Amino acid sequence: MSRNIRRGIFLNLDNTLAVSAGALRRAFDRFAAAFGTTPSDEVFAEVSSLSAPMAIALLKRRWSLPHGLDDLQRRYAPLIDAALLDVAPAPGATATLETAFRNGWSVGIVTAITGARSRAWLARTKLAAFVDIVVGGDEVVLGKPEPEPYRIALARSGCARELSIAVEDSPLGARSALAAGIRTYAVAPESAATANWPESVRLVDRLDELVPELERQRARRAAGRR
Repeated sequence: MSRNIRRGIFLNLDNTLAVSAGALRRAFDRFAAAFGTTPSDEVFAEVSSLSAPMAIALLKRRWSLPHGLDDLQRRYAPLIDAALLDVAPAPGATATLETAFRNGWSVGIVTAITGARSRAWLARTKLAAFVDIVVGGDEVVLGKPEPEPYRIALARSGCARELSIAVEDSPLGARSALAAGIRTYAVAPESAATANWPESVRLVDRLDELVPELERQRARRAAGRR
């Protein structure tokens, strides 16, 4: 299929495209228990938006862990890998990505999860066929809320930022996309709607609420051919 792409939709993976918060929280709790540490919602929220090396460094410092960073990473990595085996796509995820791809949007994943883990999850859930690029947390220097992850996504996809949209699930992720100049949505059901969202972020309950936005591109092209 030949697509003339200048528009991109870039989605976070963890708890946006994937229903992963519960599984990753269980991995976090198991890691904490291995060191006799009591996990907290506050620390989990901090590490959720960080790449694996940055998350491990934060936990080592916060919990005063005696092990080296490489050793801690080797202990945490299998827990994350196992957790992702149980993670399903979010409601409306398949319809949203398929609609975007079919209507000429470049589809990108921009996530703190590593590129390899992200691609493996996409392949397992049969979403990989709709995804053009992946920017994993191991491929950036300054992660969210800095704009670097989304700037890399724009550069790799060749999309224009003013024609693109981002979809996030946290204020930190939303600030990253906005700082890169991308119009941003957030999947924020009622329980998350009271978070400290940047003013310009539009909140939706489900990914497939974006389908009309994604289909408007086809309507514009059809109108231009008349």
